[in-house]
Amino acid sequence: MGDSQDVLQRSSDLIKVTLALAGQMLVQGGKAETIQKGMLMAREHLKNGKAWERFQAMVKVQGGDLQSCLEDYPDANHSAKVYANQSGWIMSIDSLEIGLVGVLLGAGRKTVEESVDFSAGIEFHARLGTEVKEGDHLATIYTERADVLESAVPRVRAAFAFSVFKPKVSALITHFITKDSVEKFDLRASSKIPLQ
Repeated sequence: MGDSQDVLQRSSDLIKVTLALAGQMLVQGGKAETIQKGMLMAREHLKNGKAWERFQAMVKVQGGDLQSCLEDYPDANHSAKVYANQSGWIMSIDSLEIGLVGVLLGAGRKTVEESVDFSAGIEFHARLGTEVKEGDHLATIYTERADVLESAVPRVRAAFAFSVFKPKVSALITHFITKDSVEKFDLRASSKIPLQ
């Protein structure tokens, strides 16, 4: 399914949210005056390697195995592509259904005793608010359980709801809760912060 570096390169939303959360943490820790300044600091630490150094130190202090963090997860032996069965704008994706399918694939578990298959999961190729044509690639399903692919594909496809109209997509982050208040936040206003 790809390593974290690959995911970061493909997902500007993930980077934006991560930088915003890091920026807020820097504000709360007294290291930055504003979230935007904290985001710039966080971005700089990603670029100059200080964030990676800190992560390694945290893993070590907690007795973790840093080598296991560096290893690639195995690729699943079975996969299937999910294609749109109609054209339109993606107006919603049923996250509960996606989560339940993830459990079916082995990416989650029903009980504590069950094991998790780290090669299992669902990779999305189309996102909320995008226009797709019938037959476009929506997602890819990965699993070691070949017998569940036949039921998983239509369930993932059915989790996508389409509209003939372009939907209004909600902001990734709308507010931050501080010790004193709830503050509005516009991630789009922070879009001038370089992601890479």
